[in-house]
Amino acid sequence: MACCKSGKPLADCLVIDSHAHIGPMVGFPILSSSIEALIAEMDRIGVDQAYVSGLPALGTADRIGNDIVLDAMNSYPDRIRGYMVLNISEPNKIAMEMQRCYGAGIRAVKIFSYATRGGLQYDDPVYEIVFEFADAHSLPVLAHTWGDELDQLAEPFEKYSRIRWLLAHTGSKDLPKYLRVAKEFENVYLETCFSTCPRSLFEKLVSEVQLHKIIWGSDQLFMNAAHQLGRVLFSQITPAQKRAILGANAVALFGGK
Repeated sequence: MACCKSGKPLADCLVIDSHAHIGPMVGFPILSSSIEALIAEMDRIGVDQAYVSGLPALGTADRIGNDIVLDAMNSYPDRIRGYMVLNISEPNKIAMEMQRCYGAGIRAVKIFSYATRGGLQYDDPVYEIVFEFADAHSLPVLAHTWGDELDQLAEPFEKYSRIRWLLAHTGSKDLPKYLRVAKEFENVYLETCFSTCPRSLFEKLVSEVQLHKIIWGSDQLFMNAAHQLGRVLFSQITPAQKRAILGANAVALFGGK
């Protein structure tokens, strides 16, 4: 909190951002979305490592977006880890792209429902290609959620038990649903980035679910990572709980720093 108030990078605390983005996105302009901009922001506030997805892949340009991530991983191997994102409108290419990304070193998957509003929700059979690959390789899957998608994922949570499911934007809508599935399924975790700051959200999460299931993410460079960091730092929970949420839990979830 002292570092935050003085405008200095957070010190003496491992910070891992489980939800970040780089690259351009059509229809959603960002002032600067380069890997250099992300690294500069990480350095400014004290983020040690970030798990990123390529914004072009959140539309249909999956290979372009995934290549942006691979280039970033190669340029900053100690700072950047990647999510592969798939264009599910071309199911015949999904397995090939997943294998390509996995072979190049990406060890996590991001799914994004807003790119699939044309009837391809998470319970559509086409997603089974993604889930089967992730389950076979025991990969984390970061799922964009906004409440409603939890119903679509109820069966996959149980069927694909080797996946570590990370539910983005916890608290955005229907918080009881998030709490329920985190309690019900051992392999479901809660990621916290959200553009507003519901009062006592972190206090509620800590009191309701196991601490190791609460994972910090920022959604930068969409959102200001300093704001997302402050939501944890100034919450009324213990320093040990803050350290777990900001970094230690992600180490366990993703398998090493």
